[in-house]
Amino acid sequence: MGLAAIYLRLSRNEEHLDIDEILTNHRNALIKLSKQQKLTYDIYQEISSGVNTERPQLNLLLSRLDDYDALLVMDIDRISRDNAHAEEIKKMLILHDIKILTPQGAIDLSQESNEMLFSFQAMMANFEYKQIRKRLGRGRLAAAEQGKWTMSNRIPLGYKKNEDKRLEIVEDEAKIIRHIFQKTLERVSANEIAKQLDMLGWRSRQGKVLTSSHISQIRKNPVYYGVIQACRRVNGRVVDEVFVENAHSGIVSKQTFLEVQKMLEENSQDKFFHKLKATRRLQNLIYCNCCGRKRYLQCDGNGVEFIKSCSYKIDNNVCQDRGHKYLSIEKFVLQKVKERKTDFEQALKKLKSLDTTDVEKKLAIQRESLNKQLEKLNKRQRNLKEMRMDGEITKNDFYEMRDENEEQIRQVQQQIELIDIQLENLSNTDEEQQRLEDTIRTLDKLDELESEPCNTFLKTFIKKIWFSSNTEANHDTTRERKAATIKIEWL
Repeated sequence: MGLAAIYLRLSRNEEHLDIDEILTNHRNALIKLSKQQKLTYDIYQEISSGVNTERPQLNLLLSRLDDYDALLVMDIDRISRDNAHAEEIKKMLILHDIKILTPQGAIDLSQESNEMLFSFQAMMANFEYKQIRKRLGRGRLAAAEQGKWTMSNRIPLGYKKNEDKRLEIVEDEAKIIRHIFQKTLERVSANEIAKQLDMLGWRSRQGKVLTSSHISQIRKNPVYYGVIQACRRVNGRVVDEVFVENAHSGIVSKQTFLEVQKMLEENSQDKFFHKLKATRRLQNLIYCNCCGRKRYLQCDGNGVEFIKSCSYKIDNNVCQDRGHKYLSIEKFVLQKVKERKTDFEQALKKLKSLDTTDVEKKLAIQRESLNKQLEKLNKRQRNLKEMRMDGEITKNDFYEMRDENEEQIRQVQQQIELIDIQLENLSNTDEEQQRLEDTIRTLDKLDELESEPCNTFLKTFIKKIWFSSNTEANHDTTRERKAATIKIEWL
């Protein structure tokens, strides 16, 4: 009596069916077949896609082919739906003189006609798989256009899927998302936010710690302002895309989301967010006016705080701007910040009188500038297509340059949307009035604030503080020092 290997594979697409029932039916059919052929058997079963070449049970079976006389499967497509992989398995079966037995009949690969039949059936299985994937992809996109969540079984943190396949807010999780976006607006880094969530005991749906990587993904996901986004790819390229706004209730507003995207874009070179708790009011705000690099703060042996000398290389030359005592610089900056109180009071007065002419003018100028930038980017996109058609650039260069240009277009469009929202909100100024009133109250007690809250407050309207001692660093203490340069770059 010979020994056979029974291989049972359930497709990923069949997981929504009764798995146990399907496997039991397949198992019983193949056991019955083995008894008819007077074969003893070993059973291998798993749940995997037919195009997956890394299947533990199948690979284990293939490693033991010397032990078997036949391979029993329900159909050829259960072995593989990948043409190249199917051909490799066919060669291995021929080499070990193993027949394939199915309920529909036997395939003896030693016969040329059966070998061709195997290859043809494997090719058809591969074609069928591609057609199934294409239909599923189109079906998912069609459902996404209706505002349904269909592209993944992983529901975003903060939501659950209802019977209509639409997302609903889960308040216990939504507070985590709101905290992440709020802290980002306060220019707190992803690493620091992760520490705060850990201290609060807030975890993922699976009870795991939320890392800075998770937070970075959450901050860029438009699902959190009510968007369903889906796409279909062919050979790694997007061939169809869906973007539906107001598909479900947003955990944050669209304005908040766009403001965060703008802030993240400004922070692409990791310049603005504080990663550690601020121990000084101007921490991570001071930059060298000579070389443009960040200036660091330290204490000397006597506990006196000072700005370190700059020693960054610029075109093979070292920046040698001398250090400076810190407290005098802090005092100067805080005084300049307090002087802005008048500006805030005037802005508040205009809002209360609904005189938003200056604000509208400023936003209109910004929008016009962005529209010109968008026009240039769209023109560049058209030029890229012409260059590709004329053979001036390679296919790979075209895709790389096109994708980069499309990303810039997307960012500019988001900034335009944000300005449009701000213009719409000018008629409803309650929130902006509250913000200005809070800012004025904070300015009145600025000297009383601890370093951390003061640092966070300053970063809401200071982009950088450009500093230079205007003296070259050396050990000659008798040299006359020039007046330091301090310029504040406001947001």
